[in-house]
Amino acid sequence: MDDMRDQAVQMLRGCVAGRTHQIARIVSARYDQALRQHGVTSNQLTLLCLVSMLQPVRPADMLGYLQMEQSTLSRNLERLEKHEWVRRLSDPEDNRAVKFELTAVGTAKLREAYAGWQEAQEWAESALGQDNIGGLERTAHRLNPLVPVRKG
Repeated sequence: MDDMRDQAVQMLRGCVAGRTHQIARIVSARYDQALRQHGVTSNQLTLLCLVSMLQPVRPADMLGYLQMEQSTLSRNLERLEKHEWVRRLSDPEDNRAVKFELTAVGTAKLREAYAGWQEAQEWAESALGQDNIGGLERTAHRLNPLVPVRKG
């Protein structure tokens, strides 16, 4: 029984997955708290930014960056559509495919949410430190080359 307890302690203290989930929950909660007053979640803001950057964009082209299931992305894009933040376009190259672009309402939401994002970002930079943030960026890029790394 002591071996099992020792193994459990070892796994709890040293588990990379557990630590990254814990950090992600703490950081995400802080971003969501700062963005709540703007009526957007951190996940929604990420999608709005990605659509803005790549528009018009096919959901399939977003999956590599986001590393999420197609069904999860579809549900999230449907929510953005219900808020009228994005609009669905038919793809002239493939009638079965769709693309998304920001609406004027979505552009305004992105601009409005910037202040909340900036507040959360300043907290994260202070709480984590620039060296750790740089390490996170490099690690994210190493694991997924589609994730950009800031210059400088």
